[in-house]
Amino acid sequence: MSSRKDEVPHDRLLSEEADGVFGALADRTRRRVLVRLADRPDDAGAVARDLGVSRQAVAKHLRILTDSGLVHARPHHRRQVHAVRPDRIREISDLLGAVSRGWDRRLAQVRERAERLDRAEAAERGEGAASDERGDVAESAERGSGPGAPR
Repeated sequence: MSSRKDEVPHDRLLSEEADGVFGALADRTRRRVLVRLADRPDDAGAVARDLGVSRQAVAKHLRILTDSGLVHARPHHRRQVHAVRPDRIREISDLLGAVSRGWDRRLAQVRERAERLDRAEAAERGEGAASDERGDVAESAERGSGPGAPR
């Protein structure tokens, strides 16, 4: 999901590369492995012990996470230490944030249109001044004075 400046976010969301990333994230155990590695880079055996999963299962999940680009491995003595790639996580977050901001803009437009329609309907009924008067009467009643107050 490498970002190109001329790409539209939905193009990136629909790419084959995105399929691999979201496929990798679709499995709960892989997400658990990712969260564990975000806390502390480690080898497959240590992750397996911490998560209560077999080392073979963790190795399989790590291979998928590595192939998707979410995790990288580096040799350290006689072990492979796996770590989350924060740049890739940030890229996915930014991509989803762009989608979210698009929805936020769309919802704001819907809200503004509804408010305009409400104001126009109220103006047609001549409710602008009448609703102000009703508000004044209600406030007086709450304070215990005015025409709406109990006696």
